[in-house]
Amino acid sequence: MSQKNSLPAVFLTPAMGILAVLALVPTAYAIYISFQNRELSRPDGSLVGFANYIDLFSDRRFINAIGVSLTWEAVTVGMTLLIAVGLGILLFECVSPRTRNLLALLFLVPVILPRVSAAFVWKFAFHPLYGIATYPYKAITGQPLDLLSNPATALATVALVDVWQWGLFFAVIVLKLLETLPPQPFEAAKLDHARTWEIYAFIALPMLKAPLISLAFVKMIESLRAFDLIYVMTRGGPGIATETLDMYAFSQGFIESGRISYASSMAVLMMIATSIAFTFIWKRVQ
Repeated sequence: MSQKNSLPAVFLTPAMGILAVLALVPTAYAIYISFQNRELSRPDGSLVGFANYIDLFSDRRFINAIGVSLTWEAVTVGMTLLIAVGLGILLFECVSPRTRNLLALLFLVPVILPRVSAAFVWKFAFHPLYGIATYPYKAITGQPLDLLSNPATALATVALVDVWQWGLFFAVIVLKLLETLPPQPFEAAKLDHARTWEIYAFIALPMLKAPLISLAFVKMIESLRAFDLIYVMTRGGPGIATETLDMYAFSQGFIESGRISYASSMAVLMMIATSIAFTFIWKRVQ
């Protein structure tokens, strides 16, 4: 092998080796202790086989966490892409290039903010007595509006913050993608008297299918990492209305009962399920 051909391996091998250790060792250890009955107060657990996995499917709180996680994924991914595409097209169609650049800079601010900081700001904004987001309702009706303490609205309220943070950022990406498209198809469609929505629905968006699918996968993965946002704003409440799988695993492993083997079995199942789901979806959309 020549020096030129071996150079990428020289630079990549150490980094990939470190990444493999950091990723594989914790994963292998989590799988190992998921077959035990280990607890934080009793680290010398014994092997119990698949008992933890069997117990999960009779755990109503685990089933609820699955439903909350799926709802969270569907709402945040769907609404983020919908707002990103709609806002990106609106900026491309109605705003001058100089104003676009200014707005794009402003739209990057939410995603730059630390997630915990944004969560605290929005939690205070939704305060039933002093929050700026709930003040108009209180001023009109005289009654406080506690969105985060209502099981019917808590998850949607937290999802709104997630969509605000990522929808604006993705709108900038969609805008820049639209700016890279060749103008000839748009001009030909206008000569054929195509409506604006038809131009974007049948020309622009199909041309952007691959990057939009990539954005969807990025958001799906990011939505799985929303523990900090939900924990700061609701701590999984009211009750278990906003408790996702990762929050339930954390609660079982470190907060309530210290059942780290039980929590590890949830993490392993979540890893397997997401890997299978993402692989299946990726192959279907190709």
